[in-house]
Amino acid sequence: MTITALLGLTTQLAETTWTELVNFEKFSDATVYFSMASLGSVLFALKMIAMMLGGDIEGGGDFDLDADADGGLDDHGTGFSLFSLLSILAFMMGAGWMGVACRVEWEIGPLATAAASGGFGFFLMLISSFGMFSMRKMNESGSYDVNTCVGEVGRVYLKIPAKGSGQGQVEVNVEGRKKILRAVSSGEEIESFASVKVTGIHTGETVIVEKY
Repeated sequence: MTITALLGLTTQLAETTWTELVNFEKFSDATVYFSMASLGSVLFALKMIAMMLGGDIEGGGDFDLDADADGGLDDHGTGFSLFSLLSILAFMMGAGWMGVACRVEWEIGPLATAAASGGFGFFLMLISSFGMFSMRKMNESGSYDVNTCVGEVGRVYLKIPAKGSGQGQVEVNVEGRKKILRAVSSGEEIESFASVKVTGIHTGETVIVEKY
């Protein structure tokens, strides 16, 4: 077989494979894996770019499931979190591309493909979570004065109960860096993602906030 013929055959196979992957009218698990991989890859890349440009390493799109080794939250919200926006996108990306490789390239059965793609996606999910955890710990290594955040405007990270009912968490700039601190309300309950202003220091590194 000549090189020209070999290249032609390779191109034909690639075109056939691509046609199968993007054929949304005819259901195929390979199409599902390809869609998940494409969406996950694009969103993962956009999230990484946004984090690098905005310096949003401490938040990282985490859900309210952060926990340290003792099952609680640490003072700066730097506990290990398996479930975050970034880690879920990493799962979608890894599981999707592994599924495409198994079904299209290696022609593995659907059940084995599901197991392999799920396992690989979970592996990337762990890598992403540990990476975020390590970067947060590095950011927390330096000392800072929490008093400097008084007067700053931030956002609620975990819902803050009404005055005297408990604590929540806020994300606020401390000496030019985003930090997640424990917070108490000076009045009413404050929902997650609401804008707040730091009005004082309650105790230690717990701040007092009010709706902004």
